[in-house]
Amino acid sequence: MNKKQDALVPVFGALCFFLSAIEFVIPKPLPFLRIGLANVPLMLALDVLSFKAFLLLAVIKILGQAFISGTLFSYLVLFSAAGTIWAALTMYVLHRIPRKVLSLAGISMAGASVSNCVQLFIGRFFIFGEGIRYMVPPFLFIGAVTSLILGIFCASFEEESEWYAHIRDADSPLYVQLPDNTNPTPHPWIRLITGFTLLIALLFIPGLPAKAVIFCAGFLLCIAEKQKIYWIPLCVSTVGIVLCHVFIPVGRELFLIGSFPITSGALLNGLEKAVVLQAMIFLSRWTLQVRIRIPGLLGMALEESLYIFKQLLEYKDKIRPRHLITSIDELLLGLPFIISNPDAKRSSKLTELLPGVKPF
Repeated sequence: MNKKQDALVPVFGALCFFLSAIEFVIPKPLPFLRIGLANVPLMLALDVLSFKAFLLLAVIKILGQAFISGTLFSYLVLFSAAGTIWAALTMYVLHRIPRKVLSLAGISMAGASVSNCVQLFIGRFFIFGEGIRYMVPPFLFIGAVTSLILGIFCASFEEESEWYAHIRDADSPLYVQLPDNTNPTPHPWIRLITGFTLLIALLFIPGLPAKAVIFCAGFLLCIAEKQKIYWIPLCVSTVGIVLCHVFIPVGRELFLIGSFPITSGALLNGLEKAVVLQAMIFLSRWTLQVRIRIPGLLGMALEESLYIFKQLLEYKDKIRPRHLITSIDELLLGLPFIISNPDAKRSSKLTELLPGVKPF
């Protein structure tokens, strides 16, 4: 590699969102359990971006996933943020070890292990309580298997991808050039105030009935706007949360499963945690229909990543599972945004702000 391609952060960010959107619709037994598809661009960026640009990409991944899935104002963003940042730092440190000593699969597994441990620690306090100990073995096992597969996939992609070889071996910096956005969205403050008010009420008004009412309000608001409801992930994650609490008996015994007591307190605690989480997601999805502008370098990179992500979605049908590397490579090669000689008036503003990148 001859040059760090820091100006390509939005492209890697868009690829994170694209893979995250694919993963979002896959049912999960735990709400924060992920296959980790969105980590693929992070691993590919290890040898392409500088440390500062790599951290920027990690933050963009966190925020973009939260915007796309509608979880920015829920507990899930804490899991995503903590897991991503710790995994990113771990992988960046380890990638300096020669690949003959530590392969990309090993780097992937190390990052996933750190991320999973951090998320399990947070889950202990926010959602599952003591019942989390029953989820540790399968969670870590699944994480090890999926990270190994993703690491092998990334290594194969690095070897076979023409797009990746082009940006990795370029003799000079590449740039992102996007069309001007002349249609900014106004800020509907009523929606923001309503959404935040309901979220605050959800967190501070005690009792399952009150939280259930707020859940219904968020659900109906999303239905009214004809937003798609992902029923299978909703049901599977709710059942998973309740089951974790059932393992910690509290209150009156309702019945026995073998010799294990099922108690009213455990069921109510699990149901309340599940209702709060799902209500957060629905309220967050409804509130985030507003275009929220973030100032500075982060805001520019995020906005450009989301723009490229929307373009990628138009070609999602071209992804062929049996020829995954080839089809993703063709999709990225077809992007018209990456250029070598940017027009100063139309090139990405990111090129002016990232260190070490000098626009023409």
